[in-house]
Amino acid sequence: MPPSQNSKKYGIWAWVGALYSPIIFWVFFINLPKVEWKYVFESNKTRVARHHRKAKDIGLPGIPYWRNTGTGAILYVNEDDIAYAMCGPDFSCSEKLNTKKGIHYLPVAGGAKRIKSNVIFALNSYWCDSYEINNSGKCRSGGWVNGSER
Repeated sequence: MPPSQNSKKYGIWAWVGALYSPIIFWVFFINLPKVEWKYVFESNKTRVARHHRKAKDIGLPGIPYWRNTGTGAILYVNEDDIAYAMCGPDFSCSEKLNTKKGIHYLPVAGGAKRIKSNVIFALNSYWCDSYEINNSGKCRSGGWVNGSER
């Protein structure tokens, strides 16, 4: 073939562009708008403060934490690391308090020890911040995963 004729072959960079363009398009235009950018560079301290505000706005005594087991037990931990449990099947309170209508919270003996910004240790087990739970058995941002603390 004489050098003056253009060849119809495609170079390696044309194939690379054809393969990676849809992936790059999907990442930038489909996924990035879903990211909450105001929380991406948030520090742990401001995240915990935001979660306390959120719990207070709802009317809870503190941030709800789920136990790292199969039960649905929840602890509420306030800014002073005092843990509160809701009276009911997971935490028994006095007969008088259990028979009253409404939701009642009782402080837990020993309080809670913060392990990480989203994990506490109380009542001989680990608990994960419910605002950070990704799905069952997993806690986002470096907490416990499938029954053990990282």
